Amino acid sequence: MIGSERREAIMNELRLRGLVSVAEFAPRLGVAPVTLRRDLRELEKEGQLTRVHGGARHLQRPVAREPGDAKSKRQLAATFGLSPFESGDGNQVATIGMIAPTSTYYYAEAIEGARQAAELAGVRLVLAISDYNEAEERRIFERMTRIGLDGILVTPSRSGYADGPLRDLIEESPVPVTVVERIWEFPTRGRVVDSVRSDHEHGARIAVDHLAELGHRHIAVWSYENPHAHEVTAGARRAAERLGVRVHTPEFDYGHPDWNSVDLTQNVRRYVHEMRDAGVTAVVVHPDQQALQFAQCALSEGLSIPGDITVVAYDDEVAGLSEMPLTAVSPPKKAIGFVALDACLRAIAHASSPEHAFPPQRIRLMPELKIRASSGPPPAVGGTLSEPPAREALAAQDGQAVQGGTRT
Repeated sequence: MIGSERREAIMNELRLRGLVSVAEFAPRLGVAPVTLRRDLRELEKEGQLTRVHGGARHLQRPVAREPGDAKSKRQLAATFGLSPFESGDGNQVATIGMIAPTSTYYYAEAIEGARQAAELAGVRLVLAISDYNEAEERRIFERMTRIGLDGILVTPSRSGYADGPLRDLIEESPVPVTVVERIWEFPTRGRVVDSVRSDHEHGARIAVDHLAELGHRHIAVWSYENPHAHEVTAGARRAAERLGVRVHTPEFDYGHPDWNSVDLTQNVRRYVHEMRDAGVTAVVVHPDQQALQFAQCALSEGLSIPGDITVVAYDDEVAGLSEMPLTAVSPPKKAIGFVALDACLRAIAHASSPEHAFPPQRIRLMPELKIRASSGPPPAVGGTLSEPPAREALAAQDGQAVQGGTRT
């Protein structure tokens, strides 16, 4: 484990437990105690923690307080226009847990939005990462409820937990829970759980609306092995049907016997060839890392963007950095985290007064379309695209076929 990974592990432990013991934590990291002590010294110099005998404590940053009020209850109440809530300990600052599938890519901004909201409200945010592991997210959730957090934000590894232990844990939680960036609109079993998410069907609709306005009448949508794939595909197809736009159904897609998870560029190449062969003039690709690969491959195959094909990415993480900056649907990632923490705090503030409980919330935030250089009208009628290579050559390039995918 390299130094940056050790220090990140140390900070995660401090956020969750508040204390790190060198004697206990060094074996868990698989490092010598002297190495861990050196990391603690460096983190202390950076102002990240306070060293104590045998380890370190989480650095509690000062919170503005009113005279005679040792807690941020009044600050929290003023932020949301509510009566101060009671948590049993007049000296305890409210603490919100956040379980995210990853701290990078799509969720880095959602985490930052939650952090900003927590800072404004004067509460503490405790982050834990599940790494898309369903057993781990359940373990973390159970621990967060045991250690007495005031509320929990959770992004399940996948959508569609209609039945299962995680849904049971969430609906039976002793503290308010807000589900983040997942569909959580199941038939009520006695408790409606708050949720805050992007409206990905709307995002796909505005992408197709944009393509139709440019004159495209034969498009493709490529999204696979992703918690939002169904929403994106469904939204695009509904919009296309309303506008009289044809959506190509790919022959080569995730699950095809020739799908290659060892070299994913082979899949992109096959897909580009199929789109070209079918006469597709525009494609919506989700997520935008995959859209970048699609654009790179299209350009290398001699296609012009947007002359021969218009490309719209979905997620807008890196779409603007492409050789040909890509038009992209941009979900409000930072706002999702901010609004989720806001919703959880409202539920917490009312938790001690059931007769004044805040109504359950199912909040959808709308993505926006950022138009860049990859958007243009379709080729002139009668124009021809380059012929695709022979299928035999493609099959030889693809090699061994196994499954794989990308997710957010």
